[in-house]
Amino acid sequence: MKKILLLLLFVLFIEANSQAQLIINEVLYDPSNVLLEGDANGDGVYSQTQDEFIEFVNTGTSSIDLSGYQIWDDTLVGTLVYTIPNGTVIPSQGALVVFGGGSPIGLFGGARILADAGIDGLSLNNSLEVIVIKNNLGNTILVFNSDALSNNPNESYTRNPDITGSFVQHASINTSKFTPGTKTNGSSFIPQIARQISFKVDLNAYSGIIDSVFVSGNFNQWCSNCNAMLDVNKDGLWELTLPIMGDSLEYLFSVKSGNNLTQEVFTSVSTCTKSVGNSIYRYAIVNSDTSFNKSCFESCNSCQANLELKGITDFITPLGGSSGKSIYMVATGNIKNLSAYGIGIANNGNGTNGQEYRFPNMSVSSGSQIVVIRDSAALAAYMSSCWSNFTHVFVDSFGVINQNGNDAVELFRVGDVIETFGDINLNGTGQPWEYTGSWAFKNSSNTWTYGELNCTDSTTTIFDADCIFPICNLILVSSIEVNGEGNVSTISQKAGTLKMIATILPVDAHNKNISWSVDNTTIAEISLDGILTAKANGEVVVKATAQDESRVFGTKIISISGQSTGLNSIQKSNISLFPNPIVNTLYIQSDLDINEYKLYSIQGKLIESGNIESNQKDLSFLQSGVYVLDLKINNNWVQYKIIKN
Repeated sequence: MKKILLLLLFVLFIEANSQAQLIINEVLYDPSNVLLEGDANGDGVYSQTQDEFIEFVNTGTSSIDLSGYQIWDDTLVGTLVYTIPNGTVIPSQGALVVFGGGSPIGLFGGARILADAGIDGLSLNNSLEVIVIKNNLGNTILVFNSDALSNNPNESYTRNPDITGSFVQHASINTSKFTPGTKTNGSSFIPQIARQISFKVDLNAYSGIIDSVFVSGNFNQWCSNCNAMLDVNKDGLWELTLPIMGDSLEYLFSVKSGNNLTQEVFTSVSTCTKSVGNSIYRYAIVNSDTSFNKSCFESCNSCQANLELKGITDFITPLGGSSGKSIYMVATGNIKNLSAYGIGIANNGNGTNGQEYRFPNMSVSSGSQIVVIRDSAALAAYMSSCWSNFTHVFVDSFGVINQNGNDAVELFRVGDVIETFGDINLNGTGQPWEYTGSWAFKNSSNTWTYGELNCTDSTTTIFDADCIFPICNLILVSSIEVNGEGNVSTISQKAGTLKMIATILPVDAHNKNISWSVDNTTIAEISLDGILTAKANGEVVVKATAQDESRVFGTKIISISGQSTGLNSIQKSNISLFPNPIVNTLYIQSDLDINEYKLYSIQGKLIESGNIESNQKDLSFLQSGVYVLDLKINNNWVQYKIIKN
């Protein structure tokens, strides 16, 4: 590899021109071989041959056409190493950089950039080098003579000051090792007009408190609080436009909360960043007024969109008009500030109308079902039980939600379109995505499906239509199992209670509401929340009925005992009871149907139970004392107290 070590540099102008003057302002003959420090042409590849360059400047008042000019390596007998192609013109005060090769990337201060396509590049030698520049007539116009000045400088030699000064090593001026196409301070040779640069940072994903936001960089000497940004419409996007000289920008955003200032930190180089020493900055080259993309804090990309279109309706409700129009969305992640999102209707294929509706500033959780409507009462009535599926309902009072079944819909985030339904430049009538008098719905496979056109005409609710909106295809209850709490199926305490439990299947049924009832309210009553209260001895059937369209029900028989009716129940039941102390037989006389009995001690212990035949029962086995007798009369249990002599 040949290198040039420059001792003495002089320029001989053989061809005088009062209007134009060509000089060499900077030469890199020994690029640094430390990683990419020597990548002068910016193509991301270090090469001792390809990253060498010669920088020419036209200091005159008119342009110079360098077509056919030649660069010669005249170390011994002279060798042509590069011919400048036709059409190469340097304007007044402009610059030309000829690299040894590669694919130069960057604006280089607006200078004209050329690269030698040969294998050996410019073939700049280490010593005893004479570089000769000849015009298109073969006349020598510039001669550089060099000998050893330093040993492997790993940087360029440049004039200081530019154009008029003597040549010095670049690092003696600043930390840069070279500045091809620009002055040593990075500015263009051609006088520049300040460019209007619009900085933007999206802080909707920022988790901390935000009091103020700043941008700092090489354009303001990295002043941390000099340039405050604004979020005028409170959508989480902070913006600031500044007049900036120069074409190479290094910058970062900072968030201030109280007295704490948090500056962006990048851990790796990405599409919008550049490594400068031990730091990584946002980086951009601009040659005109520029508005940067809306990037997320500490990212080169836009913040993730956590809202997507899910459904669009043009229902024909009984109220008519716009009452059946809605746009349905789902939150695919937690949203800190919903006002970052908005909707626009592209009517009649006339292109976008931009964002017309903006959501309020509020947070919503992942999975939330969000709908924007024109008339909440009318649409709620029309959608019936499936209206409860929506987590958040927003009423558009300005008439934005006015799609007519043939209009496209756009979903915006911080002013940019993130999703489009239909074609904004096409009237949807007759198109596969038309939804007039019907609906469009995105299924779990992210495929849009549609109801039959005008299928909601002359319907009272969506359940009357032949095209039920997919979210209204509810999962119905298929079975209900009823048990007492703790699997208890009896009540033995007077006026005792038992909490009834209904187990509903499937577990993901949309409507799990049930109603409770009993078959005989003289034995027990049940509350709306399933509390069964005993009233009389006997058995009661407890029933739980689903409140969705299935009307499925489940039942459970609960046995009730220990409910005293008092001594006067004999007359009420038209029953006569009397024990016969001689034969120890209990005789029962009644015009009612008496079949079963249960005999208890006065302490409530069951002694005997069974059927009564001929309305008499032998009690000879009983000792003297007081007992309780339960009789089942016409399927109702009645309790009596008896005395054994």
